[in-house]
Amino acid sequence: MRSALSYLWRHPRRTGFIALNVVVLIAFVAWGAFTADMSNEGMGGVPNAMLGYTGMALLIVVWIVAWLAWAWLLARRHLLHRP
Repeated sequence: MRSALSYLWRHPRRTGFIALNVVVLIAFVAWGAFTADMSNEGMGGVPNAMLGYTGMALLIVVWIVAWLAWAWLLARRHLLHRP
């Protein structure tokens, strides 16, 4: 376990990327649980539902941008270290 933690400490970008993915997955699960009972609230729940959908759309955009940035970082590193 200690070696795994020291590995993550040596690579803060990788650790941050893993943390971002965990936070996004937790947010997706929480959003699913939050919107599951929205149909019981009627018209009063529409603003909350729209806020939830807007937040999830923004989160998805951030997640996609993070994955593209990660892919760009890896591709650039592999191109620079090519023999």
